[in-house]
Amino acid sequence: MSEHKAGDTAAASPVGIGPEPSPISRADKLENMVQKLRSTPLFMTDLTDAGEDNMAVEALKSLAYDEPPEEMATNLKNEGNEQFKAKNYAEAVKFYTRAMDYDGHENKSLKVSLLTNRAAANLELQNYGRAIQDCADALRIRPQTPKALFRSARAFLALEKFDEARECCKWALELDPQGAEIKRLQNQIEQSQMAHDRRVKEREEREKAKLRSRDLLKRAIEIRQGLTFDTTGAKKGLYAWENDSARQVVLDESSGHLQWPVFFLYPESKESDFVEKFDEASTLRDMLEMVLAEPPAWDDREHPKYTLDNVDTYFLHRPVGGFDEDERLVKVGINTRLATVLEHEKYIIREGIPSFVVLPRNDPFTSQFIDRYRKLRLAKESASQKI
Repeated sequence: MSEHKAGDTAAASPVGIGPEPSPISRADKLENMVQKLRSTPLFMTDLTDAGEDNMAVEALKSLAYDEPPEEMATNLKNEGNEQFKAKNYAEAVKFYTRAMDYDGHENKSLKVSLLTNRAAANLELQNYGRAIQDCADALRIRPQTPKALFRSARAFLALEKFDEARECCKWALELDPQGAEIKRLQNQIEQSQMAHDRRVKEREEREKAKLRSRDLLKRAIEIRQGLTFDTTGAKKGLYAWENDSARQVVLDESSGHLQWPVFFLYPESKESDFVEKFDEASTLRDMLEMVLAEPPAWDDREHPKYTLDNVDTYFLHRPVGGFDEDERLVKVGINTRLATVLEHEKYIIREGIPSFVVLPRNDPFTSQFIDRYRKLRLAKESASQKI
């Protein structure tokens, strides 16, 4: 048996060892396997017929209505073989499918050849469910067809259905005990199974490590009782400090410190800097020393305003459930540790990412920015007094 020759006609197979199976037993078992795949959403659409007609096939058909069905089917099959050799697998499927429409003949070898050839083309197109179905149909016509079992095994292997692939190889070797390709495929199945099992084990270990880290982080955050989180709009299944991005607080197990993702906001330029891991034991100054080591591209290069010794830091406080007019600007000493700021009674962590406002000292924009929040506060207090 030579697998790469899709156009081979079905030849007489070696006599199997032991009692011969009933004519449709293997086909029925293969059909049951196909039905299992049909119940899997991933393969529901894959098991439908190829469907679309091809203009070349239609033209060939229209020219040959007077030819006997067997001759017409053979011509279409040969054209399918040419398309297969040219690696035009989708076209090959269409020719084999059209050839099977000419079924007014009793040439079982031709029918089996068309089905196994179409299975070969569908294998190349990764239409594994269709390939298995064609092989099952071929076995119904001629149970002694190792090629159909071999191609079924290849399809099941591609789907990582290792038990089904082994079963098909076992049946194929009963029909062709010396089949070298079948034996090679058996070895490939075992190697693929071992590689698959390794991947599954590694994935399970990663998941266990992830769950362990998440549990340790949960305990570390719960210990820090001064932390306040806004859970408004929090997604189901996420803790208050988690979000659905890659920017997450993590626990450094070696030090026991939390490392937070932090934004530094520069409202004057509407720019920001992001620090992926801001250790809670570090001060705002420590981080800004790195962030502002060079003047930002949007600052005045010759006379930069945003330097470590010329900026102040703030955070915006808005109560949980509050509105924009409830927002207040709170100044933070630049030498304050992050952990201390986050446990401040007015600091509320939103979406797991703390943020700080950076403003230059003795600057007109800073004066206007601070004055805006002062007016908001006074307006709120005035409204409260009237009530």
